[in-house]
Amino acid sequence: IAISPHNTDIQNEYETAFSLSHAVEYGKKVKIEWRDVGGGSSSILHHLRNVYENSDRSGIDIVWGGGEYNFQKMAADGVLQPMTVSPDVLENVPATFAGLQMYDKEKFWFGSAVSGFGLFYNKQLLERLKLPEPKLWEDLGAPEFHNLIGLADPNQSGSAAASYEMIVQSGDSWASGWAKLLGILGNAKKYYAGAGDATEAIPSGEVIVTTCIDFYGTNRAARYPEILVYTSPKGQTSFNPDPIAILKNPPHPLIAQRMVDFVLSLRGQALWALPVGHPSGPIRVALGRQPIRKDVYTQYKGMLSPLILNPYEVGQSLAVDTELWSMSYGLLRQLVGAAAVKNAERLKAAKKKLIDTGFPADMVAEFNRLPENVATREDVRKTDRLLRDEKQLDIIVTDWILFFRDKYNRITS
Repeated sequence: IAISPHNTDIQNEYETAFSLSHAVEYGKKVKIEWRDVGGGSSSILHHLRNVYENSDRSGIDIVWGGGEYNFQKMAADGVLQPMTVSPDVLENVPATFAGLQMYDKEKFWFGSAVSGFGLFYNKQLLERLKLPEPKLWEDLGAPEFHNLIGLADPNQSGSAAASYEMIVQSGDSWASGWAKLLGILGNAKKYYAGAGDATEAIPSGEVIVTTCIDFYGTNRAARYPEILVYTSPKGQTSFNPDPIAILKNPPHPLIAQRMVDFVLSLRGQALWALPVGHPSGPIRVALGRQPIRKDVYTQYKGMLSPLILNPYEVGQSLAVDTELWSMSYGLLRQLVGAAAVKNAERLKAAKKKLIDTGFPADMVAEFNRLPENVATREDVRKTDRLLRDEKQLDIIVTDWILFFRDKYNRITS
């Protein structure tokens, strides 16, 4: 029994491959029941926390997918149990990569793939509007893209939150990274509930470009290559682990461990990246995801789907400031919510005023100015601690919403 935000293509391909592998090795097929709690990774975390607050078991074996942030929380909450990982997996998966943990040192969770973040756009519409194809994050902040970008609410989408963190991390400092991000947020036409909704708006032309997690973009670009493009901004995105874990007191502990073994095996990892038709590849749909094992990229060189990047190539990945990530990731979700999602039209109007007036220095400085309690890196550290208290969170976020509202009104008046 598994719970996962992964789409049905991933669920079906891995269930088929694991069941066949298990039948060959152990003489019995496996049927996976996929639990659905009506949402993505945040909903799954909330559900599991509620269940384990009232019981020492959930009736679920495996939790799979959704980014390491939620798995770190589950490990801290004590709802996961340690897994056994074979030596060949440890030989091919680094403990850390570009500053990020690829697996928990106690093996409460282990990366099952890596996820990068990038730009997804409708190249036909760009050509029609005579706009350049974006290559780097800052390209989305250019005046030409005003009111053309679709973005997701980071408080509802973990992948959107991670992409915004990438943009901030690609700056020279917290303040300059925020300015880069705010310039992009100011070009947004609309904020969608989820990152999947934002990507689905690109083919229709409702918006022209969005930020997204790599497998959303590569899967859709592979289906409509004449219209859609996904590109990873080289050196401006990290590759984060997408973990798998065994929940505390699973109903089928032996099968759960065998499923983990399969997903982390060379065969299981190749399934992410091989095309349909390859003997070790998927049966129905190419999954288009980056394997976490290094040996997949060498053993299957030249056979992987064309949109698969090797994250371990020199210069491909952004070296993450893990301290800043740790103290700003949750805070940034709230800050973007206050500055952009809750003040969307005011922000867009303020950015338009900057464009129309030629970006005067004093107005740009005011536009980029942060609330005093997050103005510096040390302020971020202190405020992040306060946000962990629900009452303080409500007070601080309400103050931020008013701060940005008043600032944008001054700029446009």
